Amino acid sequence: MFDNINLTAYLAGITLVAIFAYAWLHTRISSFKEKRVLRIKRMVNEPETTSAMPTDVLSDKEEHQKNKQVIQGVRSRFTIIRRTFTISILVIWSLALILPFVGKLPSTMLSIVIAITTAVVGIAARPLIENMISGMVISFSKQLRVGDTLMMDEQYGTVEDISITHTKIKTWDWKRYVIPNSRMLNKEFINLTLNDSLLWAYLEFSVSYNEDLEEIKKIAIDVASRSKHHNDQEIPQFWVRSMEKESIVCWIAAWADSPAEAWNLKSDIATMLINEFRKKGISTHTSRIYLEQDSHATNVHL
Repeated sequence: MFDNINLTAYLAGITLVAIFAYAWLHTRISSFKEKRVLRIKRMVNEPETTSAMPTDVLSDKEEHQKNKQVIQGVRSRFTIIRRTFTISILVIWSLALILPFVGKLPSTMLSIVIAITTAVVGIAARPLIENMISGMVISFSKQLRVGDTLMMDEQYGTVEDISITHTKIKTWDWKRYVIPNSRMLNKEFINLTLNDSLLWAYLEFSVSYNEDLEEIKKIAIDVASRSKHHNDQEIPQFWVRSMEKESIVCWIAAWADSPAEAWNLKSDIATMLINEFRKKGISTHTSRIYLEQDSHATNVHL
């Protein structure tokens, strides 16, 4: 198929292409790895921005060890990816080298080898290969990274680890939600920290039609502003959302520095609103209460 000169040029060209591909991939993967590690190190200094639920259960030593494991996990994942690409380049290079000699092999033997290889890869290794390829795609994507806070499948938590085959999410109650990467790649999720950690937290509540909405607005904004979890760069906002049969539905919304802070901010607002409403005698769903009171009064009168 090839004369000696053309064969030498072909082999040299294939080798140079393989060397260039290896050097380029090595540089790119190393760059991605260092960027991911640097991002994790920055997050370590602000753990409240990456926790689904803040907690002091871990000691400083345990927290430090946990952060080291996260960084090591990122480095190990990209090391595996680099080795996988290296092996792939070697396999492709080897196949390209023997390509000129394929015509000299018995066609029957060649067909058997191809059939066996296809069967093994297609049946036995398919799930592994699918998960590995998906893991590589996720690793180079900015849509899902270690430390991101997600809402997915009614689960709320942070991405604790992305291995070459699985993604592990630590939910707010410290359970581990493990998903194969092939499924993870096709899932829809809300990334609460994709571009930044700020979150617009809101609380929905109801008040009676008999109450003064201006006073309700003042109380709601005041309690949201007094929460220590509120980011005070912008004052909280109040809206009347809808008019239901028995009450007026309102929203109070305020900025929080992270999803974890937003969780606590909503709890603070709800607690303080309940206390303020009780203190000032503000009622909710009043028509129902009045019906019960009228029924009771009628029964007493009878």
